[in-house]
Order: sequence, then structure tokens, then C-alpha cells
Amino acid sequence: MTKWTVAGQRRVKTQTDETHAVWRGIGCLMGLIVPVICWELAVVTVKVAVASNWPLPYQLMGHPVMPALLWKSAALIPALVFIEGRQNLYAVLAVTFAYIIVASASISFAYALAYRFFGPGRYGPYDAPPPRVSVRRYKR
Repeated sequence: MTKWTVAGQRRVKTQTDETHAVWRGIGCLMGLIVPVICWELAVVTVKVAVASNWPLPYQLMGHPVMPALLWKSAALIPALVFIEGRQNLYAVLAVTFAYIIVASASISFAYALAYRFFGPGRYGPYDAPPPRVSVRRYKR
């Protein structure tokens, strides 16, 4: 028992750790939908680039080649056949990665902008007001 009975009788508030549905939706958008959309955009971009004769690195073009060691595993053969059948796979992966970075940055910027305008205030009801101090430049 404590020295003061009021302190000993306090109850601890339980906080719920449930994430709001909007934040789960944003996570789904960032984790699943954005890479799929970026992959499809990259496929279209590489097709247009090849048709328009854009200067693309020759190392990224053509069918990918897998090492001979991987072909010894019978379980990997269907996956390797699928991967080697994809035309310009390395170029599509590089463009997909670039699109994912741009899309994620755009979504993050839009979220930060919306949070700035519609989010909670900077100071809560129990915070002290910011100090009003005018600072002058020090001259010797």
C-alpha cells in the first residue's frame, strides 16, 4: 500500500492498438496495388521504347539467361522456363523499380500534405504555448 491511498487506487487506462481502416487501406495500396500497376506500366513503356527505337542499354534487352547450376534442380525448371521466356525482363524490372519509387514518393507526399492540412494541431490542450522570444544577431 502506498503512503497516499489515492495514488494506490489509480487504474491504468488500457489503450486499444487497433489500426484505423484508412491506414490499412493505404498500406494495401502501397504494398500490393502500386507494384502491380507499375509492372504493367513498365511493360507498356518498354514495348513503346522498343517500337520507337529509343536508345536502351543492350544489356537489359533480350531474354534473360539463367546459370547452368540452376537447371540441375528439377523443382526450379518450370520457374526457369517461365523466366527465360520473358522478353526484355531486365529492362521491365528496371523500369518497374523506377516507377515504384516515383509512385511511392508521390503517395507519401500527398499523405504528408493532407496530414498537414487536415491532421491534428501542433500543440495539444496540455502543451505550453511556444515561447515568444525575439533573437537579435550578436555583434561584437
